[in-house]
Amino acid sequence: MTLFGEYPFAIFMSNGMGEPNAGKPVIQRVFLLRRDVGEHLCGMSFEHDISEHATSMPSHIRTCVTLFGSRESTAHGRAYTLEQDDLVWVYMFFEIFTVVVLTTKGEDIARLRKRMLSLGKAFAKSYGYMIASWSGDMGDIEGVSALVERYARLDLDLESDILSKIESLVHTILENYDVAYAGVFDAGGDLLSGDIPDSHIQSIQDEISVEGINSGVEIMPHAIDIQGHSVQMLRVSSLSIAVAAYRDESRMAAAKAVSEIAQALHEAMN
Repeated sequence: MTLFGEYPFAIFMSNGMGEPNAGKPVIQRVFLLRRDVGEHLCGMSFEHDISEHATSMPSHIRTCVTLFGSRESTAHGRAYTLEQDDLVWVYMFFEIFTVVVLTTKGEDIARLRKRMLSLGKAFAKSYGYMIASWSGDMGDIEGVSALVERYARLDLDLESDILSKIESLVHTILENYDVAYAGVFDAGGDLLSGDIPDSHIQSIQDEISVEGINSGVEIMPHAIDIQGHSVQMLRVSSLSIAVAAYRDESRMAAAKAVSEIAQALHEAMN
């Protein structure tokens, strides 16, 4: 714990683990700031379930961003929390900007971290090249506010019919494809359905923690190697799908199978 002396706050680093709570955390405000000088890039308020631009922010946000953003020990993609009465400010640092979220005490920081990580990656991919030369509120750029709102409001809860669909899809894939195993994980990294060996689960959960969530569906699977198996992975909203080829064999069947599950789940969830 590091005391932030100028303010009655304490900074903690979340380890990303936590008990799964409701899929949709209470997000009151979201700010994006330049990491080096704490300059405001974009802000949105979701208080009272109304989405609106937030152009002003508490002074301690800029102070924290510039203070911790300049430290070599500050890790990219980790969640740092700052408690203030019954509220919690959560900071996540990227290479040139920082995502800051205001939530309520007791929220599941592990799931909120995934949301922030995915927002940060999406923002960097679409608008990161503009940050160095941009002056003013990036919320005025078409698409920025919609991107922030999409990840802030993304519901990670799964209906019973989706859970049944997942189980049915995994069963069908295992029957119809020559693959070593298949499985679907939730946003917290818990296996919802599948026959994945215990010795492989931690590696897949680590990958899920790094990749975060996706507000839509990924088009191309990415592969990780686990004990000689090429494990094909795709994200659909809050879900992560993993299908493995047999050891040292072609990944084509696994890649086709993971894409089939992803497309079916995307259609079912939309």
